[in-house]
Amino acid sequence: MTNSEKAAYIRGLMEGMDLDPNAKETKLFNAIVDLLDDLSLSVEEMEDAYDELSGQVDEIDEDLGELEEEFYDIDEDEDDDDAWEDDEDE
Repeated sequence: MTNSEKAAYIRGLMEGMDLDPNAKETKLFNAIVDLLDDLSLSVEEMEDAYDELSGQVDEIDEDLGELEEEFYDIDEDEDDDDAWEDDEDE
């Protein structure tokens, strides 16, 4: 259940309580539920933006890796061999 769904559920529970719409407590509860709705929507928007940004960062990382391999003529097997040779020299 998403945060928006939970906020809607709480709103439904509150509406089912048949509270006096003019009571101060009811106004407070309505304000709290409105805040929950707004916060849950904001969190969902941030999660969507984060997912999109994360995907873009992954693409940039892959592109950078390819550029490094081409520019430095890196071969992953050579890196491992060089590390072993350096250890033997010591």
